[in-house]
Amino acid sequence: MEVSRGQNVVYQMPHDWASIAQFLEPLVARVDAAQNGLQLLVVTPDAEVAAAASASAVRLLGSTDVQIIAATAAPRAARLLELRPAQVLTGSASTLLELVRGSALKLDTVRAVCIAWAEELLARGEDASLELLMAEIPKDAARVVVAAALTPSVEALIERYARRARRVVSPAAESGEATPVQYLTVAPQGRLTALRRVLDDQDPASAVVFVREEASEAEVASLLRSLGYSGATAAVRVGRAAAPGTALVVLFDLPATHAELREAAGSAATIALVQPRQLESLRALAGGGALRSYALPEAGRRARTRESTLRDELRGVIADQPIEREILALEPLLADFDGVEIAAAALKLLERERSAAQAVSASAPSVQATVQPRESRGGPRGTMTKLFVTVGERDNVRPADLVGAIANQAGLTSASVGKIDIRQSHSTVEVAADSADTVIERINGTTIRGRRVVVRRDDESRRPRSSDRPAGPRPRRDAGSSRGNRR
Repeated sequence: MEVSRGQNVVYQMPHDWASIAQFLEPLVARVDAAQNGLQLLVVTPDAEVAAAASASAVRLLGSTDVQIIAATAAPRAARLLELRPAQVLTGSASTLLELVRGSALKLDTVRAVCIAWAEELLARGEDASLELLMAEIPKDAARVVVAAALTPSVEALIERYARRARRVVSPAAESGEATPVQYLTVAPQGRLTALRRVLDDQDPASAVVFVREEASEAEVASLLRSLGYSGATAAVRVGRAAAPGTALVVLFDLPATHAELREAAGSAATIALVQPRQLESLRALAGGGALRSYALPEAGRRARTRESTLRDELRGVIADQPIEREILALEPLLADFDGVEIAAAALKLLERERSAAQAVSASAPSVQATVQPRESRGGPRGTMTKLFVTVGERDNVRPADLVGAIANQAGLTSASVGKIDIRQSHSTVEVAADSADTVIERINGTTIRGRRVVVRRDDESRRPRSSDRPAGPRPRRDAGSSRGNRR
């Protein structure tokens, strides 16, 4: 599909890295190797997607002399841009904005900008950086937005940056026979290990490992040979469709459409190896079929000690509350741990927070809270230092959030925490004086209630004047460009 300069396009397709080429191909086809300056900018939710998009661009452009850079880290990208300007650049909105603010990146030559995937970018809170970034993009640049689901927030983003866009909808969830699928959440680099563990556990009489990319096919074929599955009569083989009588299908890549999934799975039991960000896409591909998690035996044994009440509570959260941001935050851990182990660790943190909340519950029921365990033992209170923390009532922060952060990040007990005073835009926390530097070092830059915080010793003269104003929308910062905000 040809994308002309100034044309806006919206792709709705499953969040599968094997599908990146579908929306990227018409964009990279217009990159002129003879023309210097940035021509294609791909804005992603994080460094992982940026690297995948850059790798796809490399495959699409082949041996052409086009400079492609994945801005997975701003300092490294800045050095590369200084040596040779990129014609194709991928990166998260915040990283790209850092390059612009550091004068390492100019956007006045951009001919096309692609935002992929929009709903994940919004879930990560990258919309503010995206707004400032888009203000620097030329008005006549083509805008391409990719999303797995056209939610109200995504539709608002499309209206703002790609108005009157042509829509290309993947037939991922077309009506038809529902397909039940089990899934195992893995990091991209952990798929081969997960595949081996599934084959060990299932020991199928016959199986097909579904792939969509040549690189995936080569990796899987090599693994199967090492496991003893080789030759035309091998019980497990690489393919795209299950023959009648096949016992198991493992989805190493995610199918692009519901029809492709049905063809791949046939009547066999199906297990998908997916990244957490792909779960909603898999749900759509299943077309209403049952979607159940697959627990490997060793992980299941470690998880059986969880109480049924906690399981019921977790089921309620999964069914009734949005958890996209939490899924994205935990995804990097899948490179080292099974999903059940990560969930168990999250439960342990939950139990710690609940213990901290119980320690605070005896305090006054107002927003202000005091934890004074030392006095409760009858001993004199030691020297305390008051710290200033840049989250407050308007961030929905609670005393238990602050106690939990100090306990988990700084390793302090509640005995080292004193009075907690929560105001509209900030909070103050008393901690043991000999632990103040540790708290500042370890809490600074972490997130509390989804907001990155700054912690320092409290100095009332340095507090913002607006700290006690009623909570409300924060004033929008100027984009820092004399051209103003442009679509």
